[in-house]
Amino acid sequence: MSAWGHQAGPARVLNIAEIVAQEPFIRSALRGLGVPVVDLSDVVQDVVLGAWMSSQTGRYRPDPAREPLDALKRWLFGVCRFHCTHYHERAFRRREVSVEDPWATSGEERVDPGHVGERIDAAKALMAIAGMPLWAREVLVLAALGHGGTEIASILRIPLGTAGSRLRLARARLARKLRRRR
Repeated sequence: MSAWGHQAGPARVLNIAEIVAQEPFIRSALRGLGVPVVDLSDVVQDVVLGAWMSSQTGRYRPDPAREPLDALKRWLFGVCRFHCTHYHERAFRRREVSVEDPWATSGEERVDPGHVGERIDAAKALMAIAGMPLWAREVLVLAALGHGGTEIASILRIPLGTAGSRLRLARARLARKLRRRR
C-alpha cells in the first residue's frame, strides 16, 4: 500500500472513451453524493475531464490485485468525491436568491402537500438520503454499490472502525427519517 492508500500499482494512462464508458456509474455516484439533477450533467462533465487530466499526469495507479473495472470504479468514485466537494463549496451554491413565489420562476407544477404520501418508497428514500450529511451519503452510496466495510474504509481512507460506525449511524439516521416520512 502506498502513501496514497489503495492505489499502489504502476501509473496507467486512460483514454477518454474508457472514462466516458463509466458515465452511468459516475452519474449514480454523484446523485448519491447529493448533486441535484439540474446540475448533474455539468458535474459529470467536470468529473470526466478531471479524471482524464489526472490520468494523463500519471495519477491513475490501479492496484494490480484488483479487477481492472473495479479499480477504475474505485478511482472514479474518489474523483467524484473531489468534484462533489468542490461543487458544494462553490459560492453560488451557498447563497439563496429570495423570490416571492419560487414555483413561478421554476416553471414546475406546484406539488400538493396532501399527495406526498402517494409517492413511491424509492423517492422517499432518495429524498431522505439527499438531506443527510456528506459523510453519511458517502458510506450509504458505497454500501449500496456493494462494497463491504473494509472496502469503504479503503476508498474513503478512514479507519475500519470509523467506516463501520459511520455506516451504522447513517443507516440508523436513514431509518429514522423514513419512519418520520410515513
